[in-house]
Amino acid sequence: MIQYNFEQVKNKHKDKVAFVCGLGPSFSENIDYVKTKRNDIILVSCNDIDLLTDLQPDYWVWANSHAPAHMIYDRYKKLQNTTIVHSDSVDVTPRWWIEQKLKNLNYIGYDQRHFNNQKCNNCPNSCDNFIEGRLTIQEELQKFTGNNEKYSSGDTVAVHMLALSILLGCKKIYVTGVDLDYKKGYFNSYRAPVSVTEFDPYIDNMLNDFRIINDSAKKIGVEIINTSLDSRLSEILKTEKI
Repeated sequence: MIQYNFEQVKNKHKDKVAFVCGLGPSFSENIDYVKTKRNDIILVSCNDIDLLTDLQPDYWVWANSHAPAHMIYDRYKKLQNTTIVHSDSVDVTPRWWIEQKLKNLNYIGYDQRHFNNQKCNNCPNSCDNFIEGRLTIQEELQKFTGNNEKYSSGDTVAVHMLALSILLGCKKIYVTGVDLDYKKGYFNSYRAPVSVTEFDPYIDNMLNDFRIINDSAKKIGVEIINTSLDSRLSEILKTEKI
């Protein structure tokens, strides 16, 4: 089923425990625990989780103009029990292709850049996937929690994973593998980052986004816990080892 908003999944997992799993090296500290608790948690992950592990996330979040849906379609099809949460606002894959090819999958398309429902000047797809009247995920979170701030368009997919987990109604959210430092590489020495300094110019904005999301969560009694002691998230979030 194709959806272009979060109405069908808001509070779908009310009061459940979620794990937001990035692909930084600290994920190795908790992957065995995640596997042990897999049937008891909501697993939200991203990008190459399917290539790095044998885990099937409940929600697979994408926000990457360099991995358009039509190029990774075969990977989508392998995770039939996973909901694909896809930032179509930055994807060059045309809407007609999504509607035709993904109609039998669990698919949520979301916008992470067109605030106040205004088109922009720097979309990779020239705003071709813009939907009139659709809220961004940031505006959805702000509305859901009643916070007076919303986070930015996002410099890491991890912010969208965390926002989604709150929208799902999860009461406690653990964050692992979000190291925010490409100098450390990826989980399981998967591959070298394209640029080890890629995050450096954006770190202040990223930390501010996580602060806003954490403040939003607190508004509705949701607890976010960072499990990666060496992550910069420890500056913003409650941090403890599992």
